[in-house]
Amino acid sequence: MRIIKAQQDIELLRRAEVLPDALLDHVEDYFNHLRIELEDEAKSHFRLGENGYIVLLEEGDNVWDLGNGGLNREDGGLLGCCPEYVELLDIGGGLHAYKVAVLYDNDYLMAFFTQAGAHDEEVEQWLKDQAEIS
Repeated sequence: MRIIKAQQDIELLRRAEVLPDALLDHVEDYFNHLRIELEDEAKSHFRLGENGYIVLLEEGDNVWDLGNGGLNREDGGLLGCCPEYVELLDIGGGLHAYKVAVLYDNDYLMAFFTQAGAHDEEVEQWLKDQAEIS
């Protein structure tokens, strides 16, 4: 699990080459959209936090216990939440990813991104079902 709160977090992930660039492009576009929506023109100093942040889920992450993202084991983690929406993204090159938006209250929204196919069959089916509902 990777947590993104600042532009520097995205740049660090790009240098580490742990995720596809196309996925990071989508995440960066979303980050910049949030920056504009939250009316912060200081690109280098903008940080997510008080309104939520971005979480990148990777293969092997325990989506049943995402306590660092506010979705604890007792409530079923990601699969126990009621997402605001789930979107299937075509990130290019035959790759797809999911964006799961979870609204905690009127002012706090977490966005979880994960590559399609990175999780077990039950998780993948839940993601697919939620994307079809949204």
